[in-house]
Amino acid sequence: MSVIRHSRRLFPYTYKWTRDVDAVLPEHYKERCREFMLKDPAPVHYRPNPDRYTVRESTGERLRVQNVPVDVKFPKQCNKGLWGGEGFIIGYIKKSPLSQRLPRIWRPYLQKRVLYSEILDTHFIITVTLRTMDLIDEHHGFDHYILKTHEVDLCSKLGMDLKRQMLVALAKKACYPDDPVKQQEILQRYKDYMVPLEEAEWIGLSVEEAVEKAKREEEKNNPATPLKDIFMKELAQQLSETNIKEAPTESYLGKLNPFGKKPAKS
Repeated sequence: MSVIRHSRRLFPYTYKWTRDVDAVLPEHYKERCREFMLKDPAPVHYRPNPDRYTVRESTGERLRVQNVPVDVKFPKQCNKGLWGGEGFIIGYIKKSPLSQRLPRIWRPYLQKRVLYSEILDTHFIITVTLRTMDLIDEHHGFDHYILKTHEVDLCSKLGMDLKRQMLVALAKKACYPDDPVKQQEILQRYKDYMVPLEEAEWIGLSVEEAVEKAKREEEKNNPATPLKDIFMKELAQQLSETNIKEAPTESYLGKLNPFGKKPAKS
């Protein structure tokens, strides 16, 4: 089984498939899956040290910097919203140096907001975090945030579904069909994100959805022929090769009428 594991993160969804499925999936889809499983996300719950070495103040010893990310757990509920890379952190807390440490779970602050997609010309009610709203402002719009952010940082099935719909609309030039001026304005504004339609239709699909799509395309390109037509074609070919002539037929009434037969000549 082709499975790529990551030891530092628990994804809300993963990409894994068998060798039989590997043959039907397109290469660009598999490459995106590998990139998602191997790419390190942007730091959200910790601040990495950019230096390679640090000095211990007490002894002056030179130490190598080790940027170990915080273990973040992503529940399945984040697939239905846009959490901006935030998740659950399980740890311990001490109110004072002499007190006993107690377990604690840090949860992101969630709220529902109405977000507008300029490409799809649709409003969405989505569960987001404060960091998500800050990222949307940094990217100067909801569409720019969805299209520019990598899948590993979106970390949301909903976000990838929205990205696929936007890219397909741009590839088909289906946005604002009744307003050509607005359509050209949108295509010009988001031209840097455009990809071919054959690739855009696969972005963000789960393995199960990708397999179903591959089967539908295979059936469309190679439609099944009924067995009746195949057998009739083979029989007609055999008859043409053997040159079998049809035997003359005599009517049933002619056989019953004794006077209808001509007498044999002596």
